[in-house]
Amino acid sequence: MTGFLLLVGTALCAVSVILAMVQLMRMQPPRTAAITLIVGIVLIFVSAYLDPKAFQASAIVNMWSWLTGSGPQTR
Repeated sequence: MTGFLLLVGTALCAVSVILAMVQLMRMQPPRTAAITLIVGIVLIFVSAYLDPKAFQASAIVNMWSWLTGSGPQTR
């Protein structure tokens, strides 16, 4: 479960950057992007709190490989 939280939190942080660019191009305040970024960061910290050893850069790659079914399944 911590791997999923880490993966979803990272994905939300990446999506928030895209949302911010779109909203700024439309001359709107990037409120949705800010909320998405905060939720992503909270999910990453919850993942780190639940399982400190999963809070590594390699954990994101391993979880993505496990989720897509490509590569070795370490979890």
